[in-house]
Amino acid sequence: MTNRSALKASGHKFREHRMSNRVKNMVVSPIKEMMLLASKIKEPFLLAQGIPAEDTPKHIKEAIIDAINGPVASKYSILSGMQESREAVATRYKRKYNVNYDPDLNIGITAGAMEACMISCLSIVDPGDEVILIAPCFSSHIEEVLACEGKPVFVNADEKEGWTLNIENVKKAITQKTKAIIITSPSNPSGAVYSEDQIKTLCELALEHDLFIIADETYDFLTYDQIPFFSFSQVPEIQKNLILIGSSSKEYSMTGYRIGWVICENDILNHLFKLHDATTVCACVASQFGFIAAINGPQDSVTKLVKSMQERRDLICERLDKVPHLFKYYSKPQGAYYIIPEIVFPHENSIQVALDIQEATNVVTVPGVAFSPVGEGHIRMSFGGGASRGPKGKDLINQAFDKLEEWGRKFL
Repeated sequence: MTNRSALKASGHKFREHRMSNRVKNMVVSPIKEMMLLASKIKEPFLLAQGIPAEDTPKHIKEAIIDAINGPVASKYSILSGMQESREAVATRYKRKYNVNYDPDLNIGITAGAMEACMISCLSIVDPGDEVILIAPCFSSHIEEVLACEGKPVFVNADEKEGWTLNIENVKKAITQKTKAIIITSPSNPSGAVYSEDQIKTLCELALEHDLFIIADETYDFLTYDQIPFFSFSQVPEIQKNLILIGSSSKEYSMTGYRIGWVICENDILNHLFKLHDATTVCACVASQFGFIAAINGPQDSVTKLVKSMQERRDLICERLDKVPHLFKYYSKPQGAYYIIPEIVFPHENSIQVALDIQEATNVVTVPGVAFSPVGEGHIRMSFGGGASRGPKGKDLINQAFDKLEEWGRKFL
Protein backbone atom coordinates (compact mmCIF):
# COMPACT_ATOMS: atom_id res chain seq x y z
CA MET A 1 0.00 0.00 0.00
CA THR A 2 1.06 3.60 -0.49
CA ASN A 3 2.23 5.68 2.45
CA ARG A 4 -0.63 6.23 4.89
CA SER A 5 1.32 7.99 7.61
CA ALA A 6 0.93 11.72 8.18
CA LEU A 7 3.63 11.52 10.85
CA LYS A 8 6.09 10.05 8.35
CA ALA A 9 5.13 12.68 5.76
CA SER A 10 5.70 15.41 8.33
CA GLY A 11 9.21 14.17 9.16
CA HIS A 12 8.83 11.78 12.11
CA LYS A 13 11.47 9.04 12.18
CA PHE A 14 10.83 5.31 12.58
CA ARG A 15 13.63 2.84 13.33
CA GLU A 16 13.94 -0.09 10.91
CA HIS A 17 16.83 -2.02 12.47
CA ARG A 18 15.64 -5.15 14.30
CA MET A 19 12.06 -3.95 14.52
CA SER A 20 9.36 -6.52 13.72
CA ASN A 21 7.92 -6.64 10.23
CA ARG A 22 4.42 -6.39 11.63
CA VAL A 23 5.09 -3.05 13.33
CA LYS A 24 7.04 -1.71 10.36
CA ASN A 25 4.06 -2.43 8.11
CA MET A 26 1.64 -0.61 10.42
CA VAL A 27 1.00 3.08 10.98
CA VAL A 28 -0.54 4.96 13.85
CA SER A 29 -4.11 5.59 12.74
CA PRO A 30 -3.88 8.81 10.72
CA ILE A 31 -6.88 10.02 12.72
CA LYS A 32 -4.72 10.03 15.83
CA GLU A 33 -1.69 11.22 13.85
CA MET A 34 -3.51 14.36 12.79
CA MET A 35 -4.69 14.94 16.35
CA LEU A 36 -1.13 14.49 17.60
CA LEU A 37 0.17 17.01 15.08
CA ALA A 38 -2.65 19.36 16.05
CA SER A 39 -1.69 19.22 19.73
CA LYS A 40 0.78 22.05 19.12
CA ILE A 41 -1.84 24.35 17.57
CA LYS A 42 -3.09 26.99 20.00
CA GLU A 43 -6.51 27.53 18.39
CA PRO A 44 -7.41 24.41 16.38
CA PHE A 45 -10.64 23.56 14.57
CA LEU A 46 -10.84 19.83 15.17
CA LEU A 47 -12.81 17.97 12.49
CA ALA A 48 -10.59 14.90 12.79
CA GLN A 49 -11.39 12.59 15.68
CA GLY A 50 -14.88 11.23 16.26
CA ILE A 51 -15.94 12.75 19.56
CA PRO A 52 -19.52 13.84 20.36
CA ALA A 53 -19.90 17.42 21.58
CA GLU A 54 -22.35 16.36 24.26
CA ASP A 55 -21.01 15.72 27.75
CA THR A 56 -21.44 12.42 29.54
CA PRO A 57 -24.92 12.45 31.16
CA LYS A 58 -24.95 13.44 34.82
CA HIS A 59 -26.33 10.16 36.16
CA ILE A 60 -23.49 8.25 34.48
CA LYS A 61 -20.87 10.54 35.99
CA GLU A 62 -22.48 10.19 39.41
CA ALA A 63 -22.35 6.41 39.17
CA ILE A 64 -18.64 6.58 38.38
CA ILE A 65 -17.97 9.00 41.24
CA ASP A 66 -19.88 6.78 43.65
CA ALA A 67 -17.85 3.80 42.47
CA ILE A 68 -14.57 5.65 42.97
CA ASN A 69 -15.64 6.59 46.48
CA GLY A 70 -16.55 2.98 47.22
CA PRO A 71 -14.36 -0.08 47.85
CA VAL A 72 -14.72 -1.90 44.51
CA ALA A 73 -13.46 0.41 41.76
CA SER A 74 -9.83 0.18 42.82
CA LYS A 75 -9.82 -3.61 42.30
CA TYR A 76 -9.78 -5.77 39.19
CA SER A 77 -13.07 -7.10 37.95
CA ILE A 78 -13.14 -10.66 36.68
CA LEU A 79 -11.69 -11.21 33.23
CA SER A 80 -15.00 -11.01 31.33
CA GLY A 81 -16.15 -7.87 33.14
CA MET A 82 -18.53 -7.31 36.01
CA GLN A 83 -21.63 -9.49 35.99
CA GLU A 84 -23.84 -6.39 35.93
CA SER A 85 -21.92 -5.00 32.93
CA ARG A 86 -22.46 -8.14 30.89
CA GLU A 87 -26.09 -8.23 31.92
CA ALA A 88 -26.40 -4.61 30.76
CA VAL A 89 -25.14 -5.60 27.30
CA ALA A 90 -27.65 -8.45 27.17
CA THR A 91 -30.40 -6.04 28.23
CA ARG A 92 -29.42 -3.62 25.46
CA TYR A 93 -29.69 -6.23 22.69
CA LYS A 94 -32.96 -7.60 24.03
CA ARG A 95 -34.37 -4.08 24.17
CA LYS A 96 -33.11 -2.93 20.75
CA TYR A 97 -33.27 -6.09 18.65
CA ASN A 98 -35.28 -8.62 20.65
CA VAL A 99 -32.37 -11.07 20.65
CA ASN A 100 -31.11 -13.08 23.61
CA TYR A 101 -27.45 -13.38 24.57
CA ASP A 102 -26.21 -15.19 27.67
CA PRO A 103 -24.14 -12.73 29.74
CA ASP A 104 -22.06 -15.59 31.12
CA LEU A 105 -21.39 -17.42 27.85
CA ASN A 106 -21.53 -14.88 25.02
CA ILE A 107 -20.44 -11.45 26.30
CA GLY A 108 -17.11 -9.92 27.30
CA ILE A 109 -16.44 -6.34 28.42
CA THR A 110 -13.39 -4.72 26.83
CA ALA A 111 -11.41 -1.49 27.00
CA GLY A 112 -13.45 0.07 24.22
CA ALA A 113 -14.42 -1.38 20.85
CA MET A 114 -10.83 -0.95 19.69
CA GLU A 115 -9.55 -3.63 22.05
CA ALA A 116 -12.44 -5.88 21.09
CA CYS A 117 -11.51 -5.55 17.40
CA MET A 118 -7.82 -6.16 18.05
CA ILE A 119 -8.24 -9.31 20.11
CA SER A 120 -10.81 -10.59 17.62
CA CYS A 121 -8.37 -10.26 14.74
CA LEU A 122 -5.54 -11.81 16.74
CA SER A 123 -7.77 -14.74 17.60
CA ILE A 124 -8.68 -15.69 14.03
CA VAL A 125 -6.08 -14.24 11.61
CA ASP A 126 -2.84 -16.10 10.92
CA PRO A 127 0.07 -14.74 8.85
CA GLY A 128 -0.92 -14.78 5.19
CA ASP A 129 -4.66 -14.95 5.83
CA GLU A 130 -6.76 -12.57 3.76
CA VAL A 131 -9.36 -10.35 5.42
CA ILE A 132 -11.95 -8.53 3.35
CA LEU A 133 -12.62 -4.91 4.32
CA ILE A 134 -15.50 -2.90 2.87
CA ALA A 135 -13.73 0.23 1.67
CA PRO A 136 -13.44 2.98 2.61
CA CYS A 137 -13.06 1.29 5.98
CA PHE A 138 -12.18 2.35 9.50
CA SER A 139 -8.44 3.01 9.46
CA SER A 140 -7.62 1.00 12.58
CA HIS A 141 -9.18 -2.15 11.11
CA ILE A 142 -6.42 -2.08 8.50
CA GLU A 143 -3.75 -1.87 11.19
CA GLU A 144 -5.36 -4.69 13.18
CA VAL A 145 -5.12 -7.01 10.18
CA LEU A 146 -1.52 -5.95 9.53
CA ALA A 147 -0.63 -6.52 13.19
CA CYS A 148 -1.65 -10.15 12.67
CA GLU A 149 0.48 -10.26 9.50
CA GLY A 150 -2.70 -10.81 7.53
CA LYS A 151 -3.48 -9.26 4.15
CA PRO A 152 -6.19 -6.59 3.90
CA VAL A 153 -8.31 -7.11 0.79
CA PHE A 154 -10.32 -4.01 -0.06
CA VAL A 155 -13.75 -4.29 -1.66
CA ASN A 156 -14.73 -0.82 -2.80
CA ALA A 157 -18.18 0.50 -2.03
CA ASP A 158 -19.94 2.57 -4.71
CA GLU A 159 -19.37 6.23 -3.86
CA LYS A 160 -21.86 7.63 -6.37
CA GLU A 161 -24.58 5.43 -4.85
CA GLY A 162 -23.96 6.55 -1.28
CA TRP A 163 -21.04 4.17 -0.74
CA THR A 164 -23.35 1.21 -1.30
CA LEU A 165 -22.08 -2.30 -0.52
CA ASN A 166 -21.60 -4.38 -3.69
CA ILE A 167 -22.11 -8.04 -2.80
CA GLU A 168 -20.90 -9.24 -6.22
CA ASN A 169 -17.56 -7.56 -5.61
CA VAL A 170 -17.33 -9.28 -2.22
CA LYS A 171 -17.91 -12.64 -3.92
CA LYS A 172 -15.12 -11.95 -6.41
CA ALA A 173 -12.71 -11.06 -3.59
CA ILE A 174 -13.06 -14.39 -1.77
CA THR A 175 -10.20 -16.84 -2.23
CA GLN A 176 -8.98 -19.97 -0.48
CA LYS A 177 -6.95 -17.70 1.81
CA THR A 178 -9.91 -15.58 2.94
CA LYS A 179 -10.50 -15.94 6.69
CA ALA A 180 -12.88 -13.13 7.59
CA ILE A 181 -14.87 -10.07 6.58
CA ILE A 182 -14.70 -6.92 8.70
CA ILE A 183 -17.62 -4.56 8.27
CA THR A 184 -18.68 -1.37 10.07
CA SER A 185 -22.30 -0.27 9.89
CA PRO A 186 -23.08 2.59 10.04
CA SER A 187 -19.77 3.11 8.31
CA ASN A 188 -16.86 5.11 9.55
CA PRO A 189 -15.81 7.02 7.40
CA SER A 190 -18.60 7.05 4.80
CA GLY A 191 -21.74 7.14 6.93
CA ALA A 192 -23.31 4.34 4.85
CA VAL A 193 -25.92 2.16 6.55
CA TYR A 194 -26.19 -1.32 5.05
CA SER A 195 -29.65 -2.72 4.43
CA GLU A 196 -31.24 -5.86 5.86
CA ASP A 197 -30.99 -7.58 2.47
CA GLN A 198 -27.30 -6.70 2.10
CA ILE A 199 -26.45 -7.97 5.58
CA LYS A 200 -28.41 -11.20 5.16
CA THR A 201 -26.78 -11.85 1.79
CA LEU A 202 -23.35 -11.16 3.27
CA CYS A 203 -24.11 -13.65 6.05
CA GLU A 204 -25.13 -16.30 3.50
CA LEU A 205 -21.86 -15.72 1.66
CA ALA A 206 -19.83 -16.02 4.87
CA LEU A 207 -21.54 -19.28 5.79
CA GLU A 208 -21.07 -20.69 2.29
CA HIS A 209 -17.32 -20.13 2.54
CA ASP A 210 -17.02 -20.67 6.32
CA LEU A 211 -15.77 -17.13 6.94
CA PHE A 212 -15.89 -15.16 10.16
CA ILE A 213 -17.67 -11.82 10.19
CA ILE A 214 -16.34 -9.18 12.56
CA ALA A 215 -19.19 -6.67 12.74
CA ASP A 216 -18.33 -3.32 14.29
CA GLU A 217 -21.68 -1.74 15.17
CA THR A 218 -20.39 1.10 17.32
CA TYR A 219 -22.82 3.56 15.69
CA ASP A 220 -25.90 1.30 15.58
CA PHE A 221 -27.94 3.92 17.48
CA LEU A 222 -27.12 6.76 15.06
CA THR A 223 -28.99 6.84 11.75
CA TYR A 224 -30.71 9.75 10.04
CA ASP A 225 -33.85 10.47 8.04
CA GLN A 226 -35.65 7.54 9.70
CA ILE A 227 -33.36 5.04 7.96
CA PRO A 228 -33.73 1.70 9.79
CA PHE A 229 -30.70 -0.07 11.22
CA PHE A 230 -30.43 -3.83 10.84
CA SER A 231 -28.00 -5.61 13.14
CA PHE A 232 -26.01 -8.76 12.51
CA SER A 233 -27.41 -9.89 15.85
CA GLN A 234 -30.75 -10.32 14.07
CA VAL A 235 -29.45 -13.08 11.76
CA PRO A 236 -29.66 -16.35 13.78
CA GLU A 237 -27.75 -18.44 11.24
CA ILE A 238 -24.56 -16.34 11.35
CA GLN A 239 -24.10 -16.43 15.14
CA LYS A 240 -21.64 -19.34 15.00
CA ASN A 241 -19.35 -17.32 12.72
CA LEU A 242 -20.06 -13.85 14.11
CA ILE A 243 -17.96 -11.63 16.35
CA LEU A 244 -20.16 -8.64 17.18
CA ILE A 245 -18.58 -5.51 18.64
CA GLY A 246 -20.11 -2.46 20.28
CA SER A 247 -19.19 0.50 22.45
CA SER A 248 -20.57 2.99 24.94
CA SER A 249 -18.22 5.70 23.68
CA LYS A 250 -20.41 7.41 21.12
CA GLU A 251 -23.91 6.53 22.33
CA TYR A 252 -23.38 7.87 25.85
CA SER A 253 -20.54 10.35 25.17
CA MET A 254 -18.11 8.16 27.10
CA THR A 255 -15.13 8.14 24.70
CA GLY A 256 -12.61 8.69 27.49
CA TYR A 257 -14.00 5.96 29.74
CA ARG A 258 -13.08 3.13 27.34
CA ILE A 259 -15.90 0.63 27.64
CA GLY A 260 -16.78 -1.69 24.79
CA TRP A 261 -17.96 -5.25 24.41
CA VAL A 262 -17.67 -8.32 22.25
CA ILE A 263 -20.44 -10.87 21.65
CA CYS A 264 -19.79 -14.28 20.14
CA GLU A 265 -20.13 -18.01 20.70
CA ASN A 266 -18.55 -19.17 23.94
CA ASP A 267 -15.93 -21.35 22.25
CA ILE A 268 -14.69 -18.25 20.38
CA LEU A 269 -14.96 -15.97 23.38
CA ASN A 270 -12.73 -18.25 25.44
CA HIS A 271 -9.93 -17.65 22.93
CA LEU A 272 -10.48 -13.90 22.99
CA PHE A 273 -10.15 -13.93 26.78
CA LYS A 274 -6.57 -15.22 26.45
CA LEU A 275 -5.59 -12.05 24.61
CA HIS A 276 -7.74 -9.80 26.77
CA ASP A 277 -5.95 -11.19 29.81
CA ALA A 278 -2.49 -10.79 28.24
CA THR A 279 -3.09 -7.15 27.27
CA THR A 280 -5.69 -5.52 29.51
CA VAL A 281 -6.72 -7.90 32.35
CA CYS A 282 -10.06 -6.10 32.64
CA ALA A 283 -11.84 -2.96 31.53
CA CYS A 284 -11.75 -0.02 33.94
CA VAL A 285 -14.01 -0.95 36.83
CA ALA A 286 -15.18 2.59 37.62
CA SER A 287 -16.15 3.00 33.96
CA GLN A 288 -18.10 -0.24 34.11
CA PHE A 289 -20.27 1.25 36.86
CA GLY A 290 -20.94 4.21 34.57
CA PHE A 291 -21.84 1.88 31.73
CA ILE A 292 -24.31 -0.03 33.88
CA ALA A 293 -25.97 3.27 34.79
CA ALA A 294 -26.02 4.26 31.11
CA ILE A 295 -27.86 1.14 29.96
CA ASN A 296 -30.23 0.88 32.91
CA GLY A 297 -30.91 4.62 33.24
CA PRO A 298 -32.90 7.13 31.16
CA GLN A 299 -32.24 7.14 27.42
CA ASP A 300 -33.36 10.69 26.64
CA SER A 301 -29.73 11.80 26.21
CA VAL A 302 -29.39 9.40 23.26
CA THR A 303 -32.53 10.79 21.61
CA LYS A 304 -31.20 14.34 22.00
CA LEU A 305 -27.79 13.29 20.70
CA VAL A 306 -29.25 11.82 17.51
CA LYS A 307 -31.29 14.98 16.91
CA SER A 308 -28.23 17.19 17.39
CA MET A 309 -26.11 15.02 15.11
CA GLN A 310 -28.68 15.19 12.32
CA GLU A 311 -28.64 18.99 12.58
CA ARG A 312 -24.83 18.95 12.38
CA ARG A 313 -24.94 16.50 9.47
CA ASP A 314 -27.23 18.88 7.58
CA LEU A 315 -25.04 21.86 8.48
CA ILE A 316 -21.76 20.34 7.30
CA CYS A 317 -23.42 19.29 4.03
CA GLU A 318 -24.77 22.83 3.63
CA ARG A 319 -21.28 24.25 4.17
CA LEU A 320 -19.73 21.73 1.76
CA ASP A 321 -22.29 22.76 -0.87
CA LYS A 322 -20.84 26.28 -0.69
CA VAL A 323 -17.30 25.14 -1.59
CA PRO A 324 -17.81 22.94 -4.68
CA HIS A 325 -14.44 24.16 -5.96
CA LEU A 326 -12.80 22.43 -2.96
CA PHE A 327 -14.84 19.32 -2.18
CA LYS A 328 -17.83 17.37 -3.43
CA TYR A 329 -19.97 14.54 -2.11
CA TYR A 330 -22.72 12.52 -3.77
CA SER A 331 -25.15 11.91 -0.90
CA LYS A 332 -25.57 12.81 2.73
CA PRO A 333 -24.29 10.32 5.32
CA GLN A 334 -27.03 7.96 6.49
CA GLY A 335 -25.48 7.32 9.89
CA ALA A 336 -22.48 7.84 12.21
CA TYR A 337 -21.00 11.36 12.18
CA TYR A 338 -18.50 11.43 9.36
CA ILE A 339 -18.40 12.51 5.75
CA ILE A 340 -15.61 11.77 3.29
CA PRO A 341 -15.92 14.20 0.37
CA GLU A 342 -13.79 14.07 -2.74
CA ILE A 343 -11.02 16.66 -3.16
CA VAL A 344 -11.73 18.41 -6.47
CA PHE A 345 -8.82 20.87 -6.69
CA PRO A 346 -5.39 19.82 -8.03
CA HIS A 347 -3.37 18.13 -5.30
CA GLU A 348 -0.46 15.79 -4.71
CA ASN A 349 -2.21 13.36 -2.36
CA SER A 350 -4.70 13.43 0.48
CA ILE A 351 -2.04 13.41 3.21
CA GLN A 352 -0.45 16.55 1.80
CA VAL A 353 -3.88 18.19 1.46
CA ALA A 354 -4.67 17.50 5.12
CA LEU A 355 -1.27 18.80 6.21
CA ASP A 356 -1.53 21.91 4.00
CA ILE A 357 -5.02 22.73 5.26
CA GLN A 358 -3.94 22.23 8.85
CA GLU A 359 -0.90 24.48 8.44
CA ALA A 360 -2.81 27.23 6.62
CA THR A 361 -6.09 27.26 8.54
CA ASN A 362 -5.70 25.26 11.80
CA VAL A 363 -8.56 23.08 10.51
CA VAL A 364 -7.72 19.48 11.37
CA THR A 365 -9.07 16.77 9.07
CA VAL A 366 -8.00 13.22 8.14
CA PRO A 367 -6.49 12.19 4.79
CA GLY A 368 -8.73 9.81 2.89
CA VAL A 369 -5.93 7.35 2.16
CA ALA A 370 -6.12 6.42 5.85
CA PHE A 371 -9.30 4.51 5.03
CA SER A 372 -7.97 2.34 2.15
CA PRO A 373 -6.67 3.11 -1.36
CA VAL A 374 -10.17 4.09 -2.57
CA GLY A 375 -10.06 6.85 0.04
CA GLU A 376 -7.17 8.55 -1.70
CA GLY A 377 -8.35 11.76 -3.29
CA HIS A 378 -10.76 12.32 -0.39
CA ILE A 379 -10.66 13.83 3.07
CA ARG A 380 -12.66 12.80 6.13
CA MET A 381 -14.41 15.26 8.38
CA SER A 382 -16.18 14.52 11.64
CA PHE A 383 -19.29 16.53 12.45
CA GLY A 384 -19.52 15.11 15.96
CA GLY A 385 -18.46 18.52 17.14
CA GLY A 386 -16.83 17.32 20.34
CA ALA A 387 -13.37 18.79 19.98
CA SER A 388 -11.17 18.43 23.04
CA ARG A 389 -10.04 22.03 22.51
CA GLY A 390 -11.44 25.01 20.63
CA PRO A 391 -15.04 25.53 19.49
CA LYS A 392 -17.61 22.74 19.64
CA GLY A 393 -20.84 21.68 17.99
CA LYS A 394 -22.23 23.88 15.22
CA ASP A 395 -19.77 26.65 16.12
CA LEU A 396 -16.91 24.31 15.30
CA ILE A 397 -18.36 23.41 11.89
CA ASN A 398 -19.15 27.02 10.96
CA GLN A 399 -15.84 28.46 12.10
CA ALA A 400 -13.85 25.65 10.45
CA PHE A 401 -15.66 26.20 7.14
CA ASP A 402 -15.21 29.95 7.38
CA LYS A 403 -11.49 29.22 7.50
CA LEU A 404 -11.70 26.73 4.64
CA GLU A 405 -13.65 29.18 2.46
CA GLU A 406 -11.10 31.92 3.12
CA TRP A 407 -8.25 29.51 2.33
CA GLY A 408 -10.00 28.34 -0.82
CA ARG A 409 -10.29 31.89 -2.14
CA LYS A 410 -6.58 32.51 -1.57
CA PHE A 411 -5.47 29.07 -2.71
CA LEU A 412 -7.40 29.13 -5.97
